[in-house]
This record gives sequence, C-alpha cells and structure tokens, in this order.
Amino acid sequence: MKATYHRNRRNGFSFVEAIFTIAIIGIMSSLVVAAISNASRDAHRVMARQQQAAVNSALTAWVMAQTRVGSTAQVRGLESVRTTYNALPTTSARFNLLVPNASSPDPNLRAGFLDQTTADHFLDYTTGTDRLKTAAMDNAKQYLSLPTWQSGDFPRVELVNE
Repeated sequence: MKATYHRNRRNGFSFVEAIFTIAIIGIMSSLVVAAISNASRDAHRVMARQQQAAVNSALTAWVMAQTRVGSTAQVRGLESVRTTYNALPTTSARFNLLVPNASSPDPNLRAGFLDQTTADHFLDYTTGTDRLKTAAMDNAKQYLSLPTWQSGDFPRVELVNE
C-alpha cells in the first residue's frame, strides 16, 4: 500500500500553490518598491533643507556685510539694510544679492555670499519663475521663498511645498 501511495504522488507545486506563491512575491516586491521610492523622496527633502540652510547662511552674511560701510569703521543700522532688502520686490531679485557679481567695486559683492556653482544651480532651475529651485527641490516638489523682511525680525528663507 505504501508503494501505491508514492507512485500516485506527483512532484512540484499545484496550480493553487503556485498562484499563492506568486501573489506573496508580488506583495513583498511592492512593499520594497514603496520603501525605496519613499527613501528617494526623503533624500531629496533632506537635500532641500540643506540648500535652504546654505541660502539662509548666505543671507545672514549679506546682512552682516551690509551693516559695514565699505572698509571704514562706519556702521549702517539694520533698518537701513532692511529697507534696501525690501525695496526688491521678488524672491529672484533678493536672491541676486547673494550671487557673485564680478563687476561690483565692493569686494564682498564681487565674491558673493554663495559660491558660483551653487548660485548657478539655483539659477538654472529658477528660470521663468520666482520660485528658487534646484534639482532636489524639484523632485521633492518644494521651492524656496525670500519673503519680506519684517520689522523686529531677521530675514528668512522659507521652504515651501508646491
């Protein structure tokens, strides 16, 4: 009787077992793909935050440089610097204060407050819009804004979701 049992048994998976196996593999692979795509989006958001911090540092350096009058010991008040900043109506115009300007007689403005490569990267992705962007921000669906500098505050760089 044992010999008969072994002869009738087939090797391999049944159709139902194969379908279940394929379904489980499909579910597991969709979880892996979702985790990888979220990791990519998270990486772009981290890069966007770092770029926001870089522009914010450059803006702070610009404000500090504007409080000094040339190479003299004279000092300008923050109200005067705020008036100059707020006179520029757009984020792009305010961002251009931070970009190196080779034709400026002021050595601070000539060198700029952002390195040329970073400034160029922003300018490449910001064309035709007033939203400061980079490749990472574009992928994260975010952009930078330089809003009006409010009295009693310091200028800010805002990271905005689209």
